[in-house]
Amino acid sequence: MLAEAEAHRREDEQLRKQVDARNELDSVAYQVERRLAELGDTAAAHDRARAEMLVADARRTAKDEAPLQEVQALTSELQQVLYGLQSAPAGGNERQPSSNGNGRAAPVVDDDVVDAEFDRS
Repeated sequence: MLAEAEAHRREDEQLRKQVDARNELDSVAYQVERRLAELGDTAAAHDRARAEMLVADARRTAKDEAPLQEVQALTSELQQVLYGLQSAPAGGNERQPSSNGNGRAAPVVDDDVVDAEFDRS
């Protein structure tokens, strides 16, 4: 039985790599979908179209049990799209620094900050 397990070890390792790659692809596709939902209509049309196309490709690739190299390449593309979407402001709530006239950016004031002292006594 040990010899049989050793004989199939290489196959098991390949299967494990494929399953892990498909799981990662599915995870990144889900993250892209979630980010698109968060951005709503504020996402650029071309970014949204590319992301939706790649998510659809990811679903098809996982379902068809595509080769490992194809899964990894698609995962990489989706990660790049996700990174681009994460740097986009959600809902336009992000404040951009403004210039104060001398060429330097003025500090951004956050209204949610509370200045307080803490005493451990």
